[in-house]
This record gives sequence, C-alpha cells and structure tokens, in this order.
Amino acid sequence: MDGQWAVVVGAALGASGAVVGALTSWASARLQARAHVNVARLQQSAAHDAETTARRRAAYSDLILSVDTARRHMRMVRQHVLAPGPGGDELEARQAAVHDRIREMQAAEWVLRLMLPDDEQAAVTELTNAVYASHQALIEDVDEWLEQAPVDGARAPGGTPRYEGRASELQAQMMSFAGAAHARLYA
Repeated sequence: MDGQWAVVVGAALGASGAVVGALTSWASARLQARAHVNVARLQQSAAHDAETTARRRAAYSDLILSVDTARRHMRMVRQHVLAPGPGGDELEARQAAVHDRIREMQAAEWVLRLMLPDDEQAAVTELTNAVYASHQALIEDVDEWLEQAPVDGARAPGGTPRYEGRASELQAQMMSFAGAAHARLYA
C-alpha cells in the first residue's frame, strides 16, 4: 500500500497545487480587471472634465466677445452724436445694431448661465447689468441730443456725459470678469 499511498498523496498534492494556482490566477486576473476598470473610469472622467472646461471656456469667450461687440456698437452711436450732422436713418440703424448686439449678448449669457453653478452666476449678472446701465445712459444722452433743434438741417455735436461715465465702469467690469473667468478656468 505504500506505493499506492504515495500515488494518492502525489495526486492530492498535484490537485491542491493546481487549485492554489487557479485561485491565485483568478485573484490576479480580478485585481488586474478592477485596475483596468478604474483606469477607464479615470480616463472617462478626465475626458468629461476636459470637454466641460472647453465648453465653459467657449461660453465665457462668447459672452465677453458679445459684450465687447455691443460696447463697440454703442461707441459708434456715441461718435454719431459727437459729430455734426443729421440724426435720422443712420442713427436709427446704429441704434438698431446696438439692440441686435445686446440680444446676441443675452443669448451668450444664457448659454453660459446654464453651465455655471450658483456661486458663479453673480459675476455674469454684474457684467450684464453694466452693459444695460451703459446702454441706458447712451439712450438718455441720445434722447437729450435729439431734443435739440436742428440748425440748418444739422444738429450740433452733442456730449454723452452719462454714457462716458458708464462706459469706463463697463470696461472695468469686463476686465474684472475676464480675470475671474481666467482664474476659474485655469486654476
């Protein structure tokens, strides 16, 4: 029986070695699979964060560019008031262009607002309020200029004191907004 016993013990040892090897392989494969899943999750999260940041960057850029475009169109209306000449159609066209740029700004504003958490909304509100205040000041200055009686079919050059005060505030607000946006996006 000693020979048969040795065969049984040898077979048992071989089988237990195979079982231990299989369990070790299984555990190793499981850890490796878990590591691959975690790496894939990190890659997906990083890609999502990068895409979100790129979209926010584009939305911030669109808003600040639309504000700047509206500001430039307001300056064109201001220049019209400062130059001698008739009011009329050219002034109305420039004022309509300002209104169109403000509507574009509002669209860009809401695209950005949909991406921002509540704590970042205040900066957008401050910037857009500065645009509205500048626009309102320009409207008041233009209305005052239009109330002047034309001399020989042309109006005398007028001033835009309300607008000039608000325009510098708008410029400062734009710079502040751009700096804060940069800090948020690149921090």
